[in-house]
Amino acid sequence: MIVAGITGWLESLVTNLVCFIITALVRALNLILVALGALLEAVAALMPDMPALPSTPAEVTAVMGWVNWFFPVGTTVAVLTFLLTAWLLWQGVAIGLRWAKATSS
Repeated sequence: MIVAGITGWLESLVTNLVCFIITALVRALNLILVALGALLEAVAALMPDMPALPSTPAEVTAVMGWVNWFFPVGTTVAVLTFLLTAWLLWQGVAIGLRWAKATSS
């Protein structure tokens, strides 16, 4: 009876000790990750600011307006996006149909 009590107490002590060790390791790893994040933030703060992008010249804006009037770039991109999306959707459906055909035999 006493041996069973001591064995149970030792088992719970070992279980709790393992739990405390794992918790300590996880907390140490979290502290290391926080320190790495702080180091990266400090290094990024030392970098110089990026210069502002130059404005688009008026000539380019005018030429792009004429190009868009002759060849509607926005509409072309929208049509190509629709076609690509429809093709990808069909590929997904085709895979399902092929799988259904292969399993029905």
